[in-house]
Amino acid sequence: MSNSLSSNESNTKKSSKKIGIVMRHAPYGNNLAHEALDAALATSIYGQELTLIFMGDGVFQLLHQQESKAIHQKNLEKQLTALEFYDIEKVFACKHSLDERQLKQNNLSINVAAIETEELQQLLHEQDVLLSF
Repeated sequence: MSNSLSSNESNTKKSSKKIGIVMRHAPYGNNLAHEALDAALATSIYGQELTLIFMGDGVFQLLHQQESKAIHQKNLEKQLTALEFYDIEKVFACKHSLDERQLKQNNLSINVAAIETEELQQLLHEQDVLLSF
């Protein structure tokens, strides 16, 4: 019986894809940020190797204590803090994007790995599938 379990686990690993979800847009003004996070949460359920990448104005999605009630939008912070419950651990932000917008780790609602442009390009290249929002 343990042989068939090992075989099933092996098949699952072989069929698993590296999926990168790239967040490039500001958190409000459209539904892209919410759709990206919904896609991430849904994808994680199927056991795919998931990587979230925030870049450009997408790094604003990471800001702590966002006030979205005035514009009648759902706050992203709750969804972001739920990532850990879905075992989404690979969360990166473009260091250049953070620096350009003068954002520091203590400004963010979750911990992310800030990576240089070259590392970001390599990370994007390693993905089997990229979804850009």
